[in-house]
Amino acid sequence: MDEAYRDAMREHIATLEEELQELTALLADGTAVSRLHRRAAERTLQLLIESCIGICKQALKGRGVVVPSDSREALAKAATLGAAPVALDWRRIIGMRNALVHDYLNIDVAVLFDIYRSGRWRELVTFANSLLDAA
Repeated sequence: MDEAYRDAMREHIATLEEELQELTALLADGTAVSRLHRRAAERTLQLLIESCIGICKQALKGRGVVVPSDSREALAKAATLGAAPVALDWRRIIGMRNALVHDYLNIDVAVLFDIYRSGRWRELVTFANSLLDAA
């Protein structure tokens, strides 16, 4: 993996993590959530998922592997090669990303906010950082 890419992604993931922590705290206190906060929650989660996919593809490329264009295939290939250090339910994660991008008018807000309240987004941060550390 290119060093400049790795450094830029480390900074990007750190920024996203800070934003995700702020949004998690906001959602935890029970205050009514504005449309702006909801939009921030959607977009920040989308960026984190897309970053994980991009880092995974770069990790495969760095290993000299032909990188599938399909995200699910790339993540599956990374898992079989041991390049994906954390086992996650990528079908659901990519499904959420696709909903955020393509079906944004029908997002189940309860599911979105549960991802924040439960802290499940932290698994994606761990995944991204593990791949960056291994590169």
